[in-house]
Amino acid sequence: MILNLFSRSFYFINDFKLYILLDTVTVILCFFLLIRIFKSNLPEINKKIFSALFFSLVLTILTFTSFEVYFRYIYDDSDGLGFLKVNKKWLERHVVYNAYFYRDRDFTTEKKEGLTRIGVLGDSLTFGAGVKNVNNRFSNLLEQKLQVAGKNVEVYNLGVPGIDTQAEIQQYEKVKNLNFDIIVWEYYLNDIQPSRGSTGTAIINNNSQVTKITKSISDSSYFFDFMYWRLTPRYRLTTEQLKNADLKQYTNEEILTEHKEDINNFISSLSSENKKVVVIIFPLLNFLGPNYPAKDIHKMMSDHFSQSGAQVIDLLGDLKDKNPKDLVASQFDSHPNDKVHALAAEKLYNELLNLIN
Repeated sequence: MILNLFSRSFYFINDFKLYILLDTVTVILCFFLLIRIFKSNLPEINKKIFSALFFSLVLTILTFTSFEVYFRYIYDDSDGLGFLKVNKKWLERHVVYNAYFYRDRDFTTEKKEGLTRIGVLGDSLTFGAGVKNVNNRFSNLLEQKLQVAGKNVEVYNLGVPGIDTQAEIQQYEKVKNLNFDIIVWEYYLNDIQPSRGSTGTAIINNNSQVTKITKSISDSSYFFDFMYWRLTPRYRLTTEQLKNADLKQYTNEEILTEHKEDINNFISSLSSENKKVVVIIFPLLNFLGPNYPAKDIHKMMSDHFSQSGAQVIDLLGDLKDKNPKDLVASQFDSHPNDKVHALAAEKLYNELLNLIN
């Protein structure tokens, strides 16, 4: 306990040394200046003005430092685009990888007799971006529900942030030796982006750039960095641009045809291995409402997955009338929150009960 306290204290002092030094120098300097002013022959009104200025300076710096402490060590929300420095702290606190470099417990190659093993493929939604406790992800909740129902199952989470359909298929090839009986395939409407030349990647790379001065200050201050992205319209603009870029891919016949072929081939390959496939489609949570822009795409892809031989769950029907603010992880993270993961787990549970012996 003492060693842990010492290491934490050492980390804090090393990490926060700039602000500790700034506050200390400011307080000491103002203290000695005030003494000199009160000992001087300046008029009383001038002494009061200088005193007020010095106190205001100290208060301002200490207030800034307090906000810095909050955003550096206490604030605990994720950032879906990865623009904010606070996201690095969030990942350090809540994400632990296994030997396969997935956010899950260690996987076991050996498979016991009578065990049904379920692999959950997907991107950052499956990974649980924005979800602090992995036990609140839909994959973990699904395993809990099935085991409570008396099913002998293991559910392995294979989610990797930022990947698309092509990369997800490649991920499966890396772990197919784990001998899954069922594949749950999470689908999001940016999964059509090709691994080569994704338009979304270019938008994020371009919009995450800041001026040298801004970067220099942001590198030293979590508070400044947070307020910069909070107040600039660039973050909201990026979200809108990504949505438009993703949906536009569905109007590109060449990309759409290749995307559908990838899906067909993968599901056909899984079927030839006697794997059962369940696809779960998540909507664009930030854009839910009467004018939701991707309704037709949901229908098209749901039909295509069904025709390819997969069982399909589309969450749009359950979420279309909900307030987006009640469904997302945080103001800077449009990934699904715990409530949506719980809904997904319930839907999958009802579907998989009939597939497990």
